[in-house]
Amino acid sequence: MRAMVSRSAARSRDRRFPTWPRRRPIRWLRRLIVTVFIFPLIRAGYSLEVRGREHIRGIEEPCLIISNHNMHLDQAMLLRSMPSGFRQRVAIAAAATDIYGNRFRGFWASLLGNAFPFAKQGSGIRESLENVARMLDGGWNVLLFPEGKLTVIGPMKPFKSGIGLLAMETGAPVLPMRIDVLRPGFYEGKWLPHPRATVRVNIGAPVRIEPGTSYSEAAATLERAVREA
Repeated sequence: MRAMVSRSAARSRDRRFPTWPRRRPIRWLRRLIVTVFIFPLIRAGYSLEVRGREHIRGIEEPCLIISNHNMHLDQAMLLRSMPSGFRQRVAIAAAATDIYGNRFRGFWASLLGNAFPFAKQGSGIRESLENVARMLDGGWNVLLFPEGKLTVIGPMKPFKSGIGLLAMETGAPVLPMRIDVLRPGFYEGKWLPHPRATVRVNIGAPVRIEPGTSYSEAAATLERAVREA
């Protein structure tokens, strides 16, 4: 992990990853906004079931957190399913083009989700992977969506090999999570929210990738862990 961080140092000027979301005053502001406004709004529209929360209590930090990507509010659902102390140490990898291609959306993603841009293709992929390693080295748990694409209410797509690279090269434990939309709400294509819109978050046992595992094999192992969570 430190080798990846040192290799990225020379390139850090080429692509700017926001650091202000992790400053202490911003962290306090984020906690206030999320606790007082965001979570109550979500609770008003969705019932949330959480299974396997005990797996978070015993995980070694910092860690990688992976999940399927099947609803527009999945980041908020995942964060809400986590214990408060753990949630405060999570940073979210967000699409560099879809989210950070718009300054307004990028600002709010950084403020509310402690997000940072993550390139899914092109020359920025390597820098994005190295930035994740820097985040881990700084003690942050990093949430990623290895499918690389939002598929509303599924089905789950194959994981990109980049998650296998990260898990193997950093040696960080990986926490698999899976979102099941049991009853769709407004953000899953319904004009009117279901009166009992329900989402279930399943948290699986942490996974470690053995040294020497190929990136594609590691990605397949992690995909299976999410499916079976």
